[in-house]
Amino acid sequence: MTSELELILKNSQNLMQQGKLAQAETFLLDRYEKWANHPIINFLLGQVFSLKGDINKSLHYLEIGYQHGKHISSIVVLFAEQLQANNESDQARVVLKLALINSPCDKELLQSFANLCLADQKPLDSLRINSRILLLFPLSEKTHANIAEAYAAVDNYEKSLDHINIAIERDPSSQLRLNRAITLLTLGHYEKGWADYESRLGHDIISSPKRLIRVPRWNREALRNKTILVCSEQGVGDELYFSAYLPKLQGIAGRIILETDPRLVEIFKESLPDLSIFPYSRRLANQRPVYNYGWLPKSLYPDFYIDLASLPYFFSEKKIKKMNTTGYLRIAKSDRDHWKKKLFNLSNGRPVIGLFWRSGLNTAARQHWYPPLHFWKPVLTIPDVCFVSLQYDDDADDIKFIKDEFDVSLIKLCDVDLKNDFRQLGAICSALVGVVAPSTTTAHLAAAAGTRTIIVDKTRTWSPTINGFDAFLPCIQRIHPPNPDDWEWVFDDTRRQIDHWLLAR
Repeated sequence: MTSELELILKNSQNLMQQGKLAQAETFLLDRYEKWANHPIINFLLGQVFSLKGDINKSLHYLEIGYQHGKHISSIVVLFAEQLQANNESDQARVVLKLALINSPCDKELLQSFANLCLADQKPLDSLRINSRILLLFPLSEKTHANIAEAYAAVDNYEKSLDHINIAIERDPSSQLRLNRAITLLTLGHYEKGWADYESRLGHDIISSPKRLIRVPRWNREALRNKTILVCSEQGVGDELYFSAYLPKLQGIAGRIILETDPRLVEIFKESLPDLSIFPYSRRLANQRPVYNYGWLPKSLYPDFYIDLASLPYFFSEKKIKKMNTTGYLRIAKSDRDHWKKKLFNLSNGRPVIGLFWRSGLNTAARQHWYPPLHFWKPVLTIPDVCFVSLQYDDDADDIKFIKDEFDVSLIKLCDVDLKNDFRQLGAICSALVGVVAPSTTTAHLAAAAGTRTIIVDKTRTWSPTINGFDAFLPCIQRIHPPNPDDWEWVFDDTRRQIDHWLLAR
């Protein structure tokens, strides 16, 4: 490699590490005319655009790099990963297989192929390949971590824990400890699980929040006559879920300031009137959420702060108990009565059940958590019941499929912003017999509002449960199959549970 190319490589990588992606792009493009066909320059540009989230430009340069550097593992791997991210898994598989023919013992290529198998919902193939890697490279902590993930995908969390422990002995990174937290919680080891769950805040995790506030973090100090700021984190569904701990925190704190997603402010103010509730001020800096606290009134300035999802850990939950008997959100009677009357008229007096079948963020990586619509038949064919779509995105094709396939017409509420108006969505849910959905914001909102909710899962979940009901939001009944991915079993059982709902009316 020439000294000039070495300098280009060093400078561009330094810029990327500092998050200066625009400068890295300019730096490389200024030199591109001379190095247009060099695989490393195209690889670096592919990296830059990958970090910027521009998959099309990333693939453009990576394909050039690949054509001129099929023997370079790092180029092949990133090209395959970007193809997979662009829903081109078959092509990614071809690229990796061709590379492995020439380099069958290349660790980077084997790991990438194993990860592709896992992403394609082929965990047994992933286990087979990772076992081969382990024979070749027995000290590879990453391979143990990947094996742990594959075992979790087939619902063998005991073996998953064995391998993640080996990986952590060699690499105690935040991401590995976070993976172990999910495994421990799934196995019901709550004390250790919540302790490991704190690793989600590690600085080596790109999605961990950065908080621009000079206040000590709460560490179980006495809160009597003190003010604590509960900080927003993760997605809005997670905020709804972990906010079930707020009434418990109220019992020991003098005053609580709650920072939350702007969409939750109104419904939280109505439900938790003793809290001071404010929308967050948040921006993204290289994929890391940065929270600013200039909005804090000086008269309310806190003594401590705590991240919302840390509450189970700091309450030392060794044995999970039900947080409440229904939900913690309070829906105005006038709003509930309005929607009960409206739904009664739309359904001609039949009981109405809300359905939500996929998140709006329906990426390739998340699709396997959402059961295909044909599996919903046992639910959709329940007689003398009406169903309302709680989807907030364009569901016209799905509704048409349901009509054509099952001769069932879903109610569609076109005059409500189901994505942003949580006050109205909560009122709608409170007027329903129940809600059936995967684990989504809508499911958590319905249960927090006290509505019976079935969450359908393809495998066991890390969320704490007591006799099949969620410990944080006991209105949630979690249904998962005895064997992973058996959606038919899940929906047959869901139908039985709905029959119980209807008999109890």
